[in-house]
Amino acid sequence: MRMTLSDLLVATGAVGDVGERGNPVIESVRIDSRAASAGSLFVCIPGARLDGHHFAAEAVAKGAAAVLADRPLAGLPEGTPVLLVRDTVAALGKLARAWRERVGAKLVAVSGSAGKTTVKELTAAILAKAGPTAKNYKNFNNKIGLPLSMLEAGEADLTWVMELGISAPGEMEPLAAIAAPDVAVIHNVGPAHLEALGDVAGVATEKCKLFAALRPGGTALASLDYPELWAAAKAVCPGVVALSTKGGPAPYRAKYLGAISEGRGRFFLRLDDLEMEVVTPLTGGHFAENILAAAAAARILGATEDHIASGLATAVMPEQRFFCRRHGNYTLIDDTYNANPLSMRRAIAAAAETAQGRPLVLVLGEMREMGHHAESEHGRMGEVAAGSGARAIFYHGAHAEAVGEGLSRKGFSGIFAVVDSPDAFLATLAGTGLGGGVFLFKGSRSMHMEHYLAALTQSIQKDATA
Repeated sequence: MRMTLSDLLVATGAVGDVGERGNPVIESVRIDSRAASAGSLFVCIPGARLDGHHFAAEAVAKGAAAVLADRPLAGLPEGTPVLLVRDTVAALGKLARAWRERVGAKLVAVSGSAGKTTVKELTAAILAKAGPTAKNYKNFNNKIGLPLSMLEAGEADLTWVMELGISAPGEMEPLAAIAAPDVAVIHNVGPAHLEALGDVAGVATEKCKLFAALRPGGTALASLDYPELWAAAKAVCPGVVALSTKGGPAPYRAKYLGAISEGRGRFFLRLDDLEMEVVTPLTGGHFAENILAAAAAARILGATEDHIASGLATAVMPEQRFFCRRHGNYTLIDDTYNANPLSMRRAIAAAAETAQGRPLVLVLGEMREMGHHAESEHGRMGEVAAGSGARAIFYHGAHAEAVGEGLSRKGFSGIFAVVDSPDAFLATLAGTGLGGGVFLFKGSRSMHMEHYLAALTQSIQKDATA
């Protein structure tokens, strides 16, 4: 970002004491006082545990050129510009929208219940082959993360790829208004955040509010394979363009052609009038819709066949999202970032395909925010796990009995163990006699299944050097 103080005043509608420092250029926005630097704007974000207003003086001491706050501040150096607004989070969004209008880059907005970050990364990888491209840092996709990501984009960037995440009614509309996308894609919906959104139809209805914020002439893309999503999309945007990986009558289609090596797969794409095969660092049929969403969005913005093939082939997947590592006889799959029933089913299926006859071990954590669906969804998780051919299943969290009942319904005869710590997991694993294979680690973010992965990794490395 590069805007003057007066630009910020106009964009946010702020009032107050702007100090005696003229009209300095603001080159970055920070919400953490420890990251403040010369030429930055420090935005005071109020919170239940920490209130950014209490750290404004520290930010200014580190070089922040101005402060955005919702109240007068004491203890700042004389002459410090303080921009006052009613709501600093809302003002942050207004500032991001103003920067987006100034730069004029084409923006792709991505949402869905499972794989949003993967779609974002793949889309950005393709568009980066055509020119400078900005994207969210990791999954900075909420009412604070989205504007911060947009404000980090450079003036020379031709395209921005922004992931939008919601978990409750009323969250998508303000996010979508900030992004004002040229292309918006929703590649799936599933039973995620049901505690707040009720059911899959509720998820679809909230997500499809994204389409109402399209810029004039913009394109909405949605998967025809999810009836609730397609119905909600048509209600908001009758001209929505269909995606399908199940052979539906859609101009954009994809099919998984199989694995060619561990961690790499072949896919067929039909992108309106273009047909092509691509190789990606992803294996498993469920990744077809992620790859299709990315390729379709990029194609609409002018990506060529070469851009698409090269971008998908060289894309680097972030850690904690089906990230595979080899350690001797072990293949460890890190899918620990988060989990809901849709992403859990897909991860288990992909892990089973990766195993290809080798022992499969599932180390799973509770799926949270399921509301009154929690028991039934964890029972279904047990059924899916039983059908994977896993030799052993370790489970951490609530609803373990429901998982066990699901396993029993499908006749699971392997090892099922409930563990409450990484140490307990290692101790139980040691008694199974499993000395290798494919291990999938997955659960909701708050379950910290990465600690279980780290414990096994350290144990393998220790044994290798003993």
